[in-house]
Amino acid sequence: MRKLAVLGVTMVTFMSWAATVNALTVTVYTDKTEWENALGGQFLTEDFADDLLNTGVSFVSTESGHINPAEENYQDVLASQSQNEPMTIWSFAPKTTAYGGNWTLGGPGGSGNSLLVYVADSSLYVGAISNSYGGEFWGFISDTPFTSVKLAGGSGTNQQNYRLDNMVYSQVPEPATLLLLGVGGFLLHRRK
Repeated sequence: MRKLAVLGVTMVTFMSWAATVNALTVTVYTDKTEWENALGGQFLTEDFADDLLNTGVSFVSTESGHINPAEENYQDVLASQSQNEPMTIWSFAPKTTAYGGNWTLGGPGGSGNSLLVYVADSSLYVGAISNSYGGEFWGFISDTPFTSVKLAGGSGTNQQNYRLDNMVYSQVPEPATLLLLGVGGFLLHRRK
C-alpha cells in the first residue's frame, strides 16, 4: 500500500512538472520600441504593399479578409453573429516567437467590440485589442515558438472591422544549418 501511495505522489509530481513544461508564457506590448528591444531587433515586417505575402506567411479568413495593396494593409470584418466562427488565422513557417502590428478597429458597418488574440496552436488566449485602436501598435512575444495566431471578434452584436498594417513577426531560425566561410567568402561546408 505504501509503494502505491509513493507511486501516486510520484505520478502527480511528474504530471505537474509536465504541465509546467508545456505552458507558454506570453508578454503583451503596446509600444513597438519596447517590443523590438525585447526581441533584440530581430524581426520581419509584412507591409502589404502588394498581393504577395512574405515567404512562409499565409492567412485564412472565414469572413471577407483580404490584402488591400492600395492602402497597404490587411482588412477583415469579423461578424459576431456570423454562421461561421468569425476569425482570421495567420500561419508562419518556420515557427515564430513574436507577432504584432499597427491596428485600426472600427469603421463602416459597426464600431465593433474588440479583437481577441490567441496562439492558435494551443488555443491560448493572449489578450484583446480594444475597439479604440486607431493605428497604434499591439503585439506579443512568447517564450515558446508557435505556428499560428487566431484573431476573433469580441462578444457582442456589432461586427468588428479591422485593418492591420506593418505586421511584424520574429521567425525561429531553421535548426542545424551551419555555414562556414573561408577566405574570400567561399562556401566550405554546409550541414543540415
